[in-house]
Amino acid sequence: MMAGQNDAAGGGLILTRSKPLRLLTLFLFYFTQGFPIGLFFYAVPAWMAANGRSSAETAAVVAVSGLPWTLKLVNGFLMDRYTFLAMGRRRVWIIGAQSLMVLVFLIGAALSPLPGDVALLSAIGFAANMAVTFQDVGIDGLAVDIMAEDERAKASGIMFGGQMLGISAASAMTGYFFERFGFAAGMAASALIPAAVAVYGMAVREREGERRLPWSHGEAHRRNLDIQVEAWRPLLKTSFSAFLSPLSLLLLPILLVRALPMGAFEAYHPVLATQIGGWTQTDYTSLIATATLVAGLLGLSVGGWLVDFIGSQRSLVILMVTYLALLIGFALAREFWTNASVLSSMFFAVTIYETFVAIAVIPICMRMCSPAVAATQFTLYMAMSNLGRPFGAALSGVLTQPGSEVLLYWTLASIWGAAAMLAIFARFPGENRAFVEVAETIPQGDGLPPVRN
Repeated sequence: MMAGQNDAAGGGLILTRSKPLRLLTLFLFYFTQGFPIGLFFYAVPAWMAANGRSSAETAAVVAVSGLPWTLKLVNGFLMDRYTFLAMGRRRVWIIGAQSLMVLVFLIGAALSPLPGDVALLSAIGFAANMAVTFQDVGIDGLAVDIMAEDERAKASGIMFGGQMLGISAASAMTGYFFERFGFAAGMAASALIPAAVAVYGMAVREREGERRLPWSHGEAHRRNLDIQVEAWRPLLKTSFSAFLSPLSLLLLPILLVRALPMGAFEAYHPVLATQIGGWTQTDYTSLIATATLVAGLLGLSVGGWLVDFIGSQRSLVILMVTYLALLIGFALAREFWTNASVLSSMFFAVTIYETFVAIAVIPICMRMCSPAVAATQFTLYMAMSNLGRPFGAALSGVLTQPGSEVLLYWTLASIWGAAAMLAIFARFPGENRAFVEVAETIPQGDGLPPVRN
């Protein structure tokens, strides 16, 4: 017993003690987030289409697979309210979600649905993406909890770059396996890397003295005990108080506007490329795949470093102002939209800009989060950011009537310019609240306490 306790309190793979370990952890889990996304948004639809299924059938699988991403707000509340503190605030959720992802892949391999089994494919896609959304919220909350201030921009680059590389790797790998060896082999192969990362998650600890696994020795860290919210009412009150603070209200429009071009261009740029530019569908999808890979590599290698060197808010301002110039320039260049080089440059530029804007804004969101409700508050910010995507898609449908397509870019430029002004004049915090509120005590209410040891 004593030896086990000494081991739990001693050294080892403890995230709060090692910067490389923290960054590696973010990369590994974000990389595996790309597997369900790559599978059910790219590889499975392509496999279905290659086997003669209709666009309505492939769209149904994509739509159902995407539903869990609209429910992330619930995940954050659950994670902040209930946890197993003896293993840290986030790790039990992360390990559980990662393990569930692997299990879903293996079940999918065992069931081995045919391309026409839309309901079964949709159910597998829904379950896999539900697991990864819990992992996503958990790893985001962990990053807010344990990342040092000078690591936040680097972490943001690693998060977005890692996920894009995971999407690219999963799409390519499973597409090959589906074509050569069948659906079951592709799903089984997809489980290998997430399974290895789940084992890695079991080997590390958030803070010294905590348990690696429920049955090993260790206890909850005092810092986590001090800030844990033990009832729903104070959790909701604290979360929405932080979310609706005056400075937070200045950040929300920037988050909303950030995703408007993403949704608009996802809906309209395939039409622009094929109907105005004269491209084939393969031309467009190949270029977007390449642009996504390049954006991921740039975000992973230099994106976080540049944002850290320049500063998150200053980087955000520079990116928003130059992106505004890009939108205006493309609107003015309407007569050149049939030029392949102009279109290629635009598609590459917006993909890279979207990635770098996200890398710049994520550290600001992290700094705004209160440690006791970090998962919930950060998820609220991300929910607001994701909300711009469907609005952008709807906007493109209204503004891209034949002969008036340029209105989309002028409208986006106007809205983007207003958000850029907010980014210029607002003064967001330069350090994270989690390091200011080290011993914050949240008022508690009636309710079941979390399991601690």
